[in-house]
Amino acid sequence: MQTLIKTACKKHATFLALTGLGILYLFVTHKIIRWRRKHIDAVNEQEDELSAILFNTLTAGKSIKLERAEHTATQPLNRAFAQYANAAVTVTSSGGFLSGAKILFVSLSTSGLLGWGVFDQLSGEPSISVGQLVAIFSIAGSFLLNITALTEGYRVLDQFLADQRRLQQLLSLPNFDHDHRQADIPSRHPSTLVLAPCVVTDNGAVRFSIANAITFKRSQSVAITGPSGAGKTTLLETLAGLNASVRSQLSLDGVPVSRLNAHSHLEYLRYCPQSPQFLEGTFDRSVLLGVNQSPPLTQAIQRLNLEDIVSQRNLSENASNISGGEAKRLSLLRLINRPGQFNLFDEPSASIEPKLAIPVWDLLFDTFAERGLICVTHDIRHLYRFDRVIVMQDGAIIDDGPWRDLVHRTAVKALLSDLQPQA
Repeated sequence: MQTLIKTACKKHATFLALTGLGILYLFVTHKIIRWRRKHIDAVNEQEDELSAILFNTLTAGKSIKLERAEHTATQPLNRAFAQYANAAVTVTSSGGFLSGAKILFVSLSTSGLLGWGVFDQLSGEPSISVGQLVAIFSIAGSFLLNITALTEGYRVLDQFLADQRRLQQLLSLPNFDHDHRQADIPSRHPSTLVLAPCVVTDNGAVRFSIANAITFKRSQSVAITGPSGAGKTTLLETLAGLNASVRSQLSLDGVPVSRLNAHSHLEYLRYCPQSPQFLEGTFDRSVLLGVNQSPPLTQAIQRLNLEDIVSQRNLSENASNISGGEAKRLSLLRLINRPGQFNLFDEPSASIEPKLAIPVWDLLFDTFAERGLICVTHDIRHLYRFDRVIVMQDGAIIDDGPWRDLVHRTAVKALLSDLQPQA
């Protein structure tokens, strides 16, 4: 009887020892996995940064070679490679630590169990038979495999969660679909856009501010001009409702844009950014993004002299197989194809040679007459076309009125002197 009790105690002590060692192993691997988490996030971030720098460097490769600037121009790329390599080596090393902990755990467990069995069998009175010893080894082996499988599953889950966090960051586009945005405008044809006093900041720096409300009427065309860095694009994006922090200060016919549902917001306020952005493929896919063509689009394509590109050419990634002026003219077609109640353009004639800028302005005024045309522009030669001109400097509006009244004011002339076209 005493022999049976002693045998049972030894078995229990053995499995308690294995359980304790397993808990220690789980604790160590948990600490390693938690430590490597920040380095996995760093690798994901460095991959994106490295890809962007590599793409920009290769895109500028011709200019770099012409300027014989290989050494200096590739320094940011070399730094990005070094940072990525350091982060990747750290993550790989953590994988080695996990493997080492696993080997150490299995080795200590099996060697301890084996030593106990051999010592017991060599004693004068073995407490267990060889068959029982084999059974214990089999059970202990399954136990060890389950413990290591558990830690491997934890590692894979943590890796997945890190990738999931990165994907969520990449997909964190401006949100137009908050639950509280359910309102609409009864008239369906809002006639007044109002921006209440507000301040727009970026990293603590004031980009744009107004002390008094500004009102835009749908029947009126408005130009926003001023020197570079004056805050023109910031104002235009604010008027488009793209800045969520001040969206509640913007209203259409008295209804805050922050309360409009996403469909109404993006239908009423249409915005064409300064930098053209396209998908790769045919005109319908790359420019119109799959939206059906409207009847006025065909004539607009002809007036902008884009027939060959639209009908015969597939756009490559980033539209690198067409000129900057062609890309700019193509980007205007999205709002012409599907105009809103207010239509906002950021530098619609930028990158377009002067002789082609006139047809662009003619088309915009023909298409968006009485349809809330608001344009940021440096093209002073065409400011006379607008019903109203807003002049900006250092993030503030310094003058506002018809161009025929502003053009002779000394302060405005001095401010815009650098924008005058060269003879």
